[in-house]
Amino acid sequence: MNSSNNIKSAAIVVSYRPNHAALISLIESLSFQVDNVILIDNGGAYDVYDQIIAKNINLIYIKLDKNYGLGHALNLGFERAINLGADYVATFDQDSSPSQNLVPRLLEAYIKIVSDGVKCAAVGPVFFDNREKIKVYSPFYREINGQITSFTVLDGVENHVEVDMLITSGMLINASVWKSGLHYDPSFFVDFTDTEWCFRVRSHGYSFFGCFDVEMGHALSDDIPLRILGRNFLAYSPIRRYYFFRGTLILCSKKYVAYSWKIRMLLALILRYFINLIIDKNKLKSFKMMTVGLFDGLLKRGGPY
Repeated sequence: MNSSNNIKSAAIVVSYRPNHAALISLIESLSFQVDNVILIDNGGAYDVYDQIIAKNINLIYIKLDKNYGLGHALNLGFERAINLGADYVATFDQDSSPSQNLVPRLLEAYIKIVSDGVKCAAVGPVFFDNREKIKVYSPFYREINGQITSFTVLDGVENHVEVDMLITSGMLINASVWKSGLHYDPSFFVDFTDTEWCFRVRSHGYSFFGCFDVEMGHALSDDIPLRILGRNFLAYSPIRRYYFFRGTLILCSKKYVAYSWKIRMLLALILRYFINLIIDKNKLKSFKMMTVGLFDGLLKRGGPY
């Protein structure tokens, strides 16, 4: 990032047992876009650090003694980024493929949005699964008058649209939001860490925007999503089924989540419970983990399984 305008930026990448080539490519790309790249290693990325250093790329590497989850890692990354003076922080999963100018373009969009007096927390790109032969862009969502409305590239709306939430990967965040005490909730561990944070931040008067003119490739799940009845059904391991089902119920218990979203998520959870048993390879294990996730979600048990 050009530091001549006194704006400092950082990128946080959270990894866990990553594809080394993909992670190295991600870090290389980000190193040209921000002042500091921070890699939080939840496990399995030490060889990547060695290879990055060999390429003379400046990388701040934080290795954890075990996997503490996404929220904990993001909080550590933000703390380090802010100590380094970052005004803006971009967060990334290990399996994303940003363009060479993704962060600068998101910053341009952010500055344009706030110039109109909007109290904006973050902006994010429109994304697509980079393993599919044809680009299928994921929609943005916002509740309008009690209804969940989707916005896609094909709708012909403006370059950016206000949304209810953004995914972790590719989100460019004003560091002052985290500094104000709005940290990530580590109890979600993985799924819904970003969604819960967005809902909670919005309850403090901030807004989020999705940018249709900035796109990013991103692997949404372990395999290419299966589309049934207009919904994406993601291929995940049984343990991720646990976190998803648990997280849904815990998120729906939060007062700052709108009823329309709670209804949508709970109905979708019922559908996913049965569809996952059809599409998952290890059906018995998946059934067990989804069921345990439901019970733990009702009991609001957070943290690692």
